[in-house]
Amino acid sequence: MNHEMQLKTFSKISLLLTLILVPCSVNAGERPNVLFIAVDDLRPSIGCYGDPHAITPNLDRLAASGVQFNRAYCQVAVCNPSRASLMTGLRPDKLGVWTLPIHFREAMPDAITMPQWFRKFGYTAVSHGKIYHNPTPDPQSWSEPIRSLPSLPYVYPEGTRTRVKKVQDGLPKNDWRKNNLRGPSTASPDFADDQVLDGARTKMAIEDLRRLGKQPEPFFLAMGFIRPHLAWVAPKKYWDMHDPRKLPVVSDQRITPNTPAYALHNNSELTHYVDLKDLPRPWEDRDVSAEKARHLMHAYYACVSYVDAQIGRLLNALEEEGLADNTIVVLWSDHGWKLGEYRGWGKMTNYEIDARVPLLIAGPGVQEVGKQTDQLAELLDLFPTICEMTGIEVPEFVDGQSLMPILKDVDASVHEGAVNQYYRNFGGNQYMGYSIRTNEYRLIEWRGFDSGHVTDRELYDHRTEHSETVNIVESADEGVVDELTELLLQTHPRKGLVMRPLIHSDPHPEKLQSEMVVQNATDSVVQVYPITPAGRRGKVLRLQPDGSRTVNAIVGTVYVAESVDGSIHEIHTTTESGATVVFGDSAVSE
Repeated sequence: MNHEMQLKTFSKISLLLTLILVPCSVNAGERPNVLFIAVDDLRPSIGCYGDPHAITPNLDRLAASGVQFNRAYCQVAVCNPSRASLMTGLRPDKLGVWTLPIHFREAMPDAITMPQWFRKFGYTAVSHGKIYHNPTPDPQSWSEPIRSLPSLPYVYPEGTRTRVKKVQDGLPKNDWRKNNLRGPSTASPDFADDQVLDGARTKMAIEDLRRLGKQPEPFFLAMGFIRPHLAWVAPKKYWDMHDPRKLPVVSDQRITPNTPAYALHNNSELTHYVDLKDLPRPWEDRDVSAEKARHLMHAYYACVSYVDAQIGRLLNALEEEGLADNTIVVLWSDHGWKLGEYRGWGKMTNYEIDARVPLLIAGPGVQEVGKQTDQLAELLDLFPTICEMTGIEVPEFVDGQSLMPILKDVDASVHEGAVNQYYRNFGGNQYMGYSIRTNEYRLIEWRGFDSGHVTDRELYDHRTEHSETVNIVESADEGVVDELTELLLQTHPRKGLVMRPLIHSDPHPEKLQSEMVVQNATDSVVQVYPITPAGRRGKVLRLQPDGSRTVNAIVGTVYVAESVDGSIHEIHTTTESGATVVFGDSAVSE
């Protein structure tokens, strides 16, 4: 199918999605509600996971009311592909999303997300905060437009903007942060919870919880917390809960020897921030000072306690509304995080520290209440698990396995191995690293991205030590390596991959200019995004109801349009003769 035919086909997706979302004839009112809680960058630094320094009474309380998964793993240790995989139920290689910039709708326009599927069975799906990667609200997923936050006070001290501007102006012209340097990495404003981002969003989510709980239809309420993602901002009282002198500081770590140079990340995420712009890379001789490391550790734990308090507010509201006994509560993080381990700060590796996530499931259908399990689980498993818990059909397209057997018996096994992966662009070459974690080992196989040919391997023995500091791939029994490799190849055969998603611009070679008139014939705001040749979304153009604009573009430029209410998802391209596109009108003129 050529590019123009693809675009004409996908411009009909809004109609197909509408048909898909027609509710089935089911007795929806008897189904349990779902409270779906995501916490960004949360590693298992939680009391119930055995961290003596964490102050997390509400997470501990949730764990005591359900099943705690001690060996749950994300599919990719970075926000966008991890969340896209979880929400669509598809492995990253099938979905075609491995990096931060690509919207999953450009990779697979007809993907059906978990809340879309639940809407088909009579659920009202409502979202707050970060569920998909920002800025990816995906209005098609939700029954209602996502509500905007109220204006919140500035969390940094007076003069911070001037300080950042001065440092930014002093950066070299070719520095990638010249126009993108952020404020300090930490802040402890003496504010009430609701004056800071996650608290304000929690307040709105509780309002919706109370409203939705009074309706006859069951609800799928998603609440995504941004902390403890950077910047580490939490009200002062949560900092005061922790004595920084008692917090662990990792200062003696080293890079695991005999591993490929592209195995580790370069700590660049933290260097976006003005106070960390010179943070050393893991392989450099410079160290993060003990004082700085202790402050960052303090900030992380304070943010975890702040989010824990907001989760407590949600759980309290469930009980106050009489909804707790008929609501499934699922809490997950999109990936782990390094706090100095392997001389690293951040995520973005295939190692245990970044791939392992907290996962708690409570509510109707959970028989092993208050128990922990060491059985392997993947975030990919949540889609079929919640379907089975609510009694709705498990779609055939999902790649995960239901965790219901473990919720009934914590010793039941669902997976022989849990797989995560990470893309790396290093030294002008592209690689994909695949990691399979079994009860006893972690095998990592690096491959050329375009070819699928093996370039390196790592093997870690979790029977004897769990820090993955000794790569034993050269000394291990050959049969062990072969067995793990065979298990990995069952889900991830060796093949070349293509980074560019299905929907992308194909600009005219002579850069011919064209005008496209876009009109909004709907009652909802329509957001129009230009798509780059690499498949990334550009700056959004917002069209009010009955509004129109003229867009100047190069012939072959693709535009994606989504209405805020989720009823429109269309894809159009500019042509040599110009175009008039009317959103909400089945007759599209090109």
